[in-house]
Amino acid sequence: MFGALGPALRHGLTAVNDAELGAFHSVAIGLLVAAVVAGAAGQLGDLGPGEVWPFIAIGIFVPGISQVLFVRAIRDIGASRTIIITGAAPLLAGLAAILFLDEPLRLGLLLGALLVVAGAVTLAWEPTRPAGWQPIGLLWAFSGVLLFAVRDTTARWVIGERDVPGMAAAVYLFFGATVAMVAYLLATRRGQHPLRRAAQTVRPFVVAGVLLGAAYCLLFQAFERGKVTVVSPLNATYALWGVILSALVLRKTEAVTPRVGLAGALIVAGAAAVAATR
Repeated sequence: MFGALGPALRHGLTAVNDAELGAFHSVAIGLLVAAVVAGAAGQLGDLGPGEVWPFIAIGIFVPGISQVLFVRAIRDIGASRTIIITGAAPLLAGLAAILFLDEPLRLGLLLGALLVVAGAVTLAWEPTRPAGWQPIGLLWAFSGVLLFAVRDTTARWVIGERDVPGMAAAVYLFFGATVAMVAYLLATRRGQHPLRRAAQTVRPFVVAGVLLGAAYCLLFQAFERGKVTVVSPLNATYALWGVILSALVLRKTEAVTPRVGLAGALIVAGAAAVAATR
């Protein structure tokens, strides 16, 4: 689902070329999806402010701020390349988990790091660029990587410290993200009626929002059951799926070359090497 998210957002941006609105729609629809799923599973329950506020705080940054960065990167450098770069997040998440969550350091993490770096270098030397390429998109993507890594580590720690079901955690994460996005739009687009504009542009981003909401529900279910150094690398296989789906669905705009595919494969292999050392 995370792999399909990039192409879905890219498709939405072809209809509405507004990264901030794309980010808003994806997190707001994600909130609705997560609430429906968590409610149907009976996981919302009676949770107090002390149990949910950390997830709301995390959500302000991820998927709140990070979603703006992610959509901007897709707009400027394409879905496949953005997804490949963000696939490096498990390496940072694994290192943070070792430093702050006392998870063990193993040889596979070092091997994974080398593979991720090799994938990044392969992508950097790729001469072909998609239409509308803007180098600043690389900054948006790498900034998003840092926030994704923080999300994995802090979410796993908070879930471990508080008895909050994974899907309920996803709901409050999206709530924090949606509040942050509404505040951002109102603060930066005064006099432009941003919420009215948002209501008029929701349709192209419905698929992306559904994918994002469902993906987070599944991810947080995984964090309930596994370590960051296992779950995060497995989640990072979305980089390879993203490249494959971009090549199939966005052939004319993405310029997915064999070298781009190799970069994605190397980063996924690095994630797998980390996961294999559980």
